Amino acid sequence: MLSWIEDNLAQEVTLAEMAMRGGMSERTFSRRFREQTGTTPLQWLLRARVRRAQFLLETTGHGVERIAAQAGFGSAIAFRERFKRVVGVTPQSYRSSFRTNASEP
Repeated sequence: MLSWIEDNLAQEVTLAEMAMRGGMSERTFSRRFREQTGTTPLQWLLRARVRRAQFLLETTGHGVERIAAQAGFGSAIAFRERFKRVVGVTPQSYRSSFRTNASEP
């Protein structure tokens, strides 16, 4: 299930869809997900999106809007706010500190 979520981060992923794919009710899915991961499906999803954004910031020259879309955030504003809340720095500051030599501009 976690790999399916990661493969679909750019899409809208709902609790109902996750539960359906897991063959459970939303309530059962949420409970079992928390037992297995220690967090809620929504929090795990948001952190996975931030991890994807970190990877893109480190390895590409894509703009914030494109990274926000590729990581599944609804807007660049939502992406910036969530990223700073989770990572502690802005996407631009993160990129400045962790960018590798990527071939893309």
